[in-house]
Amino acid sequence: MAEIELVYWKDKIGGETERLVTEAFSYGFTVGPHGEWEMVIAKEDKEVRKNELVNIKIGEIEVPPKSIVLPCPIMRHALGIVSSLTTAGKPMPVEEKRVLDEVIFHPLYDGKVCKGELLCVVNIFYTAIERILARGAAEKWLRERYRY
Repeated sequence: MAEIELVYWKDKIGGETERLVTEAFSYGFTVGPHGEWEMVIAKEDKEVRKNELVNIKIGEIEVPPKSIVLPCPIMRHALGIVSSLTTAGKPMPVEEKRVLDEVIFHPLYDGKVCKGELLCVVNIFYTAIERILARGAAEKWLRERYRY
């Protein structure tokens, strides 16, 4: 268990930041044999310049509880690559449903990304959290409950 400080965008990407100090556990996970492909579609027009990262609003992508999102490196926009999918607000644990509504886009060429264009495809894989998490959480609970 480690005490960490999370820094995140409070209301919008590029807006005001907030900090949250919390305890976190390192743990492993197993990726199941079932996954889904989701298309990441631009929700706005955006001028892009080579090597200048830009935020682009996308159609909402729901990430189910206990799942992870990985980019599919085969399908991408001609002008660049999606570096990260994100949303503003307090970070949520993987055990909860999350909604992604923005990407950080890394343009490789100058041009214009238009609303409705495919930016990339992502893989959503379902996972099982390994027992180390449960053991660490149980140990923390016992220490707090039985303090002497």
